[in-house]
Amino acid sequence: MFKLQLKTREKWIVTLAIGCSVVNAQGQSGWTKTKGEGFFQSSFSFFASDNYHTLEGELLHTNEYKQRSIVFYGEYGVSDRFTLIANFPIRNFNGFSTTETVSGLGDLRLELKHAILKKYLPLSVSIAPEIPIGRANNFAQSKINDFEQINLPSGDGEFNVWTTLATSFSLGEIPFYGSIFGAYNLRTSYQGISFSDQIGIGAEIGYKIAQTVWLTGRVNGLTSVKEVLEVTDFVRGDGSAYTSYSIGASIPIHKNTHLTLNFRNFGDLLFERKNIYSGGVFTLGIFII
Repeated sequence: MFKLQLKTREKWIVTLAIGCSVVNAQGQSGWTKTKGEGFFQSSFSFFASDNYHTLEGELLHTNEYKQRSIVFYGEYGVSDRFTLIANFPIRNFNGFSTTETVSGLGDLRLELKHAILKKYLPLSVSIAPEIPIGRANNFAQSKINDFEQINLPSGDGEFNVWTTLATSFSLGEIPFYGSIFGAYNLRTSYQGISFSDQIGIGAEIGYKIAQTVWLTGRVNGLTSVKEVLEVTDFVRGDGSAYTSYSIGASIPIHKNTHLTLNFRNFGDLLFERKNIYSGGVFTLGIFII
């Protein structure tokens, strides 16, 4: 069943690299879409944790923080070497166990991906501006004291640009692929507060079992270029650092429609956790190719 032509096989591989991804942890690969080829996914993710890591890496136990997100992700091949990508959090819900839950649009990320090499060694570079259309100020009222509130923005309020270099490989007729990438996030400022640029790295592998279900594994790392000494709203991610691990599966449910499941968690292997809430992230998605 897996004896496919190279172009068809790579189409499925790059689809899985994206289909099993989660919000803010997209799979990056060296492949681009062919002209007129599309991929569209809607997903829902849920996260809850009371483990906060400070800018110094110290672990604090706080009231439980919860975040839920509904995200649209799409890719379209404008040519055989250029792919247009959109990542749009349609709704982000944020709140603590002691506050109300507030929600709003997230920031829109538009990415143009170019295949530097394609035939023998898939290698791509992409530029992805993040447009601050989300709610930069979104105050949640305390359930305990009416006069207390906390800012839980659904967007970070600043314009930033990701630049990513990625490469991939596949093993002939064996249903296995791998990808590695490096990225740089040029950040700006919001209301006079300048944010530190960020560096991201990652690797991913995927394997198809029973000629039906794709399994994926991924490790990602993120760190700030400069040392950040003062915390802004933690949701904005200034000074944040982490290593994350995720496993996912893609299951066909009807023709070109597939169900994706993903679980992500955090550790300290590549970069020590700083300025983040650490806990498991569960994602359920549906994608169409």
